[in-house]
Amino acid sequence: MFIRRKTVTSTRTGSTSYYYQLVESVSTDKGPRLNVLLHIGPMDISEDERKILSMIVNHLVKGQPRQGRFSDKIEQLAEQIYFKYIQAVGQAPSQTPPEVNAGELRALKESLEIGFFRSVGAELLALHYWKALKFHRILMDCGLKKRHIELAQVAILGRLLSPGSECHTVRWFNKRSSLQEFCIELKDEVSKDSLYKIGDQILEHKAEIETRLRSNLKQLHSLVDRVYLYDLTNTYFEGNKLNSELCKRGKSKEKRDDCPLVTLALVVDQDGFPVFSRIYAGNQSEPKTLKEVMEEVRNNQEDMIDRLAQPMVVMDRGIATKDNIEWLKAEGYTYFVIERRNAVNDFREEFRSMEGFVESRDRQNGKLYLKKAIEGDLTRILVYSEAKALKERGMVSLRERKFHEEVEQLIKINKSGYLLDDKKILIRVGRLKERYGSIASRYDFCMHRDDGNPQKVNRIELLDMNRKTAKAEFPGCYVIESNSVGLSSEEIWGFYMKLNEVEAAFRCMKTDLGTRPIHHQKDTRVEAHLFYSVLAYAILKSITKRLADHDINMSWTSIKQVLSTHMRATIMYTDPEGYRTHIRQTGQPEDEAKKLFSILKVKVSKNQIISKVKV
Repeated sequence: MFIRRKTVTSTRTGSTSYYYQLVESVSTDKGPRLNVLLHIGPMDISEDERKILSMIVNHLVKGQPRQGRFSDKIEQLAEQIYFKYIQAVGQAPSQTPPEVNAGELRALKESLEIGFFRSVGAELLALHYWKALKFHRILMDCGLKKRHIELAQVAILGRLLSPGSECHTVRWFNKRSSLQEFCIELKDEVSKDSLYKIGDQILEHKAEIETRLRSNLKQLHSLVDRVYLYDLTNTYFEGNKLNSELCKRGKSKEKRDDCPLVTLALVVDQDGFPVFSRIYAGNQSEPKTLKEVMEEVRNNQEDMIDRLAQPMVVMDRGIATKDNIEWLKAEGYTYFVIERRNAVNDFREEFRSMEGFVESRDRQNGKLYLKKAIEGDLTRILVYSEAKALKERGMVSLRERKFHEEVEQLIKINKSGYLLDDKKILIRVGRLKERYGSIASRYDFCMHRDDGNPQKVNRIELLDMNRKTAKAEFPGCYVIESNSVGLSSEEIWGFYMKLNEVEAAFRCMKTDLGTRPIHHQKDTRVEAHLFYSVLAYAILKSITKRLADHDINMSWTSIKQVLSTHMRATIMYTDPEGYRTHIRQTGQPEDEAKKLFSILKVKVSKNQIISKVKV
């Protein structure tokens, strides 16, 4: 058995290229002939490296020991060729194993080896829901070829199972995952360039993929569009991102104002499943996106009944401008919002007296007090939450303590004589006010100037003006506005709190699915990167929702940890007849993994492949 090089000359260009095959010599009626065992493809190796590679592969296949180790490049190539050989040269397992005596059994045990481990547990789960959501059919109807569909599968499931850059996904697929063994077209190694190109193709069909996926999600989970939850987030880039239409400087929600940003708008339903996504520039004004997004959501509905239906809309206070609320009313939407302005100021007396409030409970069984106020066709729910009040008091006291520490530091520097210039002091004061906002607004800075030099400040004094904001005076209080008069205060509060679902989706995309940071240099690749996260999140949410239906609330990280011990490996031994036998099969899942597979209806089989080579 050895590796031979074949030369191919192009009839069109006249250029010469080489590819390699794994062959063995066999005896025939016409004399010795070379039998091709495996088409390896092109490799960047010298003639001496080819001979060394042939020797290593021959030893691996026949299970023979060898002395020493060669370069990492040669060792990795040998492992890849051997792994492909095991997949290609397979045969059905024998039903009646031959009898062996004690000596033969001892020899068999001594030759037994196990290796070439690849993860399979999370891959089986992801593939199950890939099929359940009919991704293959969606992409095929978009005109993608079978190989391109499998590349899209690698990119999307790679984001779900081992998030990272395209280079990371390639290493994961080629070296650590068993996903390659479930692919038909991708028998060769995948390159990062092929993942970049498939991202461009996926992005071309974004609207169709998103619409079809939403339809499949509704069928699989029996979903009804009752509530649309809308919000925006942004994420940051590593690098300068020059001449980009998407990557702009803005206010980072992750406190990375030093980096260019891109904005993701997302609509999810009441259960947290994605409905629609759109990518905007990093400096996009949030309120201006609502009308455009909601119209696209309506136009993308496949079913005419869904187009005519008007789900209720819940949105963050950053989007709830007066113009947007008027537009929702005009379009016939029922909405639930907290206004951008602090409406608590309009109900100070109600919150002070707490008369007419009804006690209720939040999701963590904390005390909640609600009061319904109707004014014409407008309903406002006055809310006081003990848990929110405790949290806000803690945040305010922490920030206030830090504010006073920095002010004392400024006063100390001035007193020591190191900072006396009034312009420099005003710059420092301005930064403090910018950083601490509402807390700093309660105080005034009094600068005592030198009589002989007005630009010199001898002493700085902090004056408490006793100007309390509504948030500081009424922690835990807020007002929900809605145009629904018939719903109870608890129902309106419950609908608004569903906004946590879209926030959970953003949190999951950024942490579990590795959306941040972004390193791409082309805008189309940036959009594909974010769209992969949305598609992967649809699969992730399908898994966690099914488990939640069985009262199992596990994070995606915990699920992957449970399934991480489920592996696929190769068992190698030399049988009494002198054949080196290779058995490639999936291991037995542990009890906790079995339970998950059972609930999620994932079938687990050995998927055994056996090959034999005469030693």
